[in-house]
Amino acid sequence: MVVRSPRHVFLTLELTPGFILSSEMAETIHIGKAAKLAGVSVDTIRFYQKLGLVKSADRSAGGYRLFDGEQIRDLTFVRHAQELGFSLNEVKELLALRQKHHACSEVQSMLKHKLTDVRDKIKSLVRLEAELTGAFRNCNRELRLKPEIKHEDCCPLLTKLDRMNGSNERL
Repeated sequence: MVVRSPRHVFLTLELTPGFILSSEMAETIHIGKAAKLAGVSVDTIRFYQKLGLVKSADRSAGGYRLFDGEQIRDLTFVRHAQELGFSLNEVKELLALRQKHHACSEVQSMLKHKLTDVRDKIKSLVRLEAELTGAFRNCNRELRLKPEIKHEDCCPLLTKLDRMNGSNERL
């Protein structure tokens, strides 16, 4: 309640009849603290808001963004979903599904697709590891077999890559 006197304005903690102080409104925090609680940066929060992943924050009288518990939960949800490898578009879908009843089968479908992607990446990384291991082995062998080549003067891998010049020759 605001009480005015001729020279001063006083703000009291008395509530006017019919005024309801919601728990969310009472527990708003500035963007820096919200970022810390959610485990993201302030810039990340602004980016998420720009993309519509997290609803825009109310502003304090001083212009600071204020976040409530629901927004903190959304920020944490987005961070965790990204840690699981979901793209921001997929996170947006998950946020929408979170609001639906009986969305489990749709989420399960997304998980199945994500799991297939991860398995494909693992296969690709295993192939890459084998190629790099072979290149490393070949490099060491060539340096051992040709004592005239010194590490400082020449690198067999760089020479081979130069020679490949766009061909599909294996390392």
